[in-house]
Amino acid sequence: MRQTLIPHIDLTPLLADDSARDETRQAIVDAACDSGFMTVGIAPAQLGLADDIHARLLRFFELDAAHKQTLARHKFEPANGNVYRGYFPPQNQDPTWKEGIDLGADVAHPERADTQSGDPLREPTPQPPASTLPGWSVDLAAYYEAMESLGGVIAGALAEGLGIPRETLTRPFENGNSTLRLIHYPERPAETLASMPAVDGEGDARRWLVGVPHCDNGFITLLWQDRVGGLQVQTPDGDWENVAPRDNALVVNFGRLLADWSGGRIQATEHRIVGGTRSRHSIPFFFEPAVDAHIEAPDADGDGGYVYGDRLWERMQAFVEFQGLERAPATRD
Repeated sequence: MRQTLIPHIDLTPLLADDSARDETRQAIVDAACDSGFMTVGIAPAQLGLADDIHARLLRFFELDAAHKQTLARHKFEPANGNVYRGYFPPQNQDPTWKEGIDLGADVAHPERADTQSGDPLREPTPQPPASTLPGWSVDLAAYYEAMESLGGVIAGALAEGLGIPRETLTRPFENGNSTLRLIHYPERPAETLASMPAVDGEGDARRWLVGVPHCDNGFITLLWQDRVGGLQVQTPDGDWENVAPRDNALVVNFGRLLADWSGGRIQATEHRIVGGTRSRHSIPFFFEPAVDAHIEAPDADGDGGYVYGDRLWERMQAFVEFQGLERAPATRD
């Protein structure tokens, strides 16, 4: 029977390779197979990052609207050629109320950008000029590499805990195409809240749906959320459980493609964001394989599987910020 309590796991034994490593690995597997969610204790310093790294990254949202618009995806700025990476503004007509920027592997590994294939999944990431946000690109690269490394640690622990050769799960992530996303949920204009579904609370404590229920599509998501909170996970009986913010911690959840890969043993669990009257920030890192990685279930006979980029593109069309996109190079008007 699936648990409703989201466990908190100290990752120090995995990083230090100490005697509690097996216990930590089993706790990760239990969380993946039961609730599909966990919070993990990990301080930025343990990953070689500055204590204020999240505030440094969120400086992006201090840019004015004009600066952010120069980085917007083609869907939101037809003069721009970037289709998959870049900035997206809030969409007034949708319950999901957020702005953000999607950043690819080239922010830390410039050689992974591909300007020749025309495949949006491989396109370079637009970034603000260094003069606009001094030091931001350096912080970005450091954070990306740290999350990429941590994702590999968790993937390896999952494979070992499931009794699968480690390289079976970790090999597809070589030259991976993970996405780092910076998100701001602004305070929602009062005139738009009236038409949005209120989910709980009364008076000043009332909260609305600002991020629709969904499962992540990919493999593993590593999420930092600020002290405002608002993340909720659906329990097996249909209720919603709050995932309270913690200092020096990340929320980890598992995506539908990893659930498929495991034959349903690992859970991909629906979650949503509630709020509306307070500004909120979060930073998810979607740990993803290479675009051309061939994904097979561990017990496959070699005749099945799929190319990761193809399946990812197919499934991400359900999200408002990707609806209507085509997997073809955008042309400038």
